[in-house]
Amino acid sequence: MPPLVGPLGWLLLAGLLLAIELSQPGFDGLMVAVLGGLSLSVLTALLPLPLWLQISLFMVITVAGTIWISRWSARRSPSSARRLLKEDTAEVLGTISPGGEGRVRWHGQSWAASSLDLEHAIAAGDQVLVMGRDGTHLQVLPIKALR
Repeated sequence: MPPLVGPLGWLLLAGLLLAIELSQPGFDGLMVAVLGGLSLSVLTALLPLPLWLQISLFMVITVAGTIWISRWSARRSPSSARRLLKEDTAEVLGTISPGGEGRVRWHGQSWAASSLDLEHAIAAGDQVLVMGRDGTHLQVLPIKALR
């Protein structure tokens, strides 16, 4: 077994990973490994490193880069579930009896609504989730019933 994997070996690995990444329609996360391979190609051209250290550095660069990108991405775009919940939430204007009808404020306007909860009344001021819409009539469900 050779004591060193040369810069050409890391460059070929980076090229292979890049070709795999570009041939797929979605992002698979191999780009971080490509950057790790390119970094090790330059590093091994400058310093003679033992094979175990090269492989260790490749793994550290790949894992650390993947963690960093996933955290950066999570901070950058809020959860779509949270965003949809906020957009589909309405406030009850008057008490709605179980399975009955009433009015809710949704997107700043008053809407007619019918409750999909057949067991509990919905009090004025409660938050409800808009489950559907039929013209200007909303079907709502109390958020506490979803928990």
